[in-house]
Amino acid sequence: MKTLLRVMGLVTAVVVIVGLVLPPEFSVRREVLIDAEPERIHPYLSDLGLWPLWNPFQKSDVAVTLGQPSAGLGASQQWQDPSGGGRLTLTQSDPGAGIAYDLYFGTSPERYQADFSYHPRGRLTKVVWTMNGTMSMPILGPYLALAADVMIGESFQLGLEQLKRVVEQQYIEENGRP
Repeated sequence: MKTLLRVMGLVTAVVVIVGLVLPPEFSVRREVLIDAEPERIHPYLSDLGLWPLWNPFQKSDVAVTLGQPSAGLGASQQWQDPSGGGRLTLTQSDPGAGIAYDLYFGTSPERYQADFSYHPRGRLTKVVWTMNGTMSMPILGPYLALAADVMIGESFQLGLEQLKRVVEQQYIEENGRP
């Protein structure tokens, strides 16, 4: 029994020490190539009313309330979901460069910064979705930061692929096959 307690104490000490040493900062980044110019992609990102068309985080159990304005610089939204909800505000909206937004979860004052940037490649545009932040919870936060890419990255990729489908399908509907 004493050996078990010593091992558990040692494991706990290692977890705490590593949690104190790991960096609390994280970054998640995913990208997709879309057959469209940035100006055709931009409305789907700068208008929060269009986010349900592609956003994997807006599921049926999420109640979203759009702010005024709902598009362009200063656009905002709040949401409620089983995990508590949050809010975001667009801090940049440029049809040639992309959008940026501040993101808050629950009632936490912690701000996470995210953006979509456009990188033209001839007829195609590489769209990059990035999120950065700091998990400031003592000991546990750095472990969450370490896992952020795994926890969020797949949803980012899913959203980008859905954005690609929506934008490219809209072009086909308006102009026929490219």
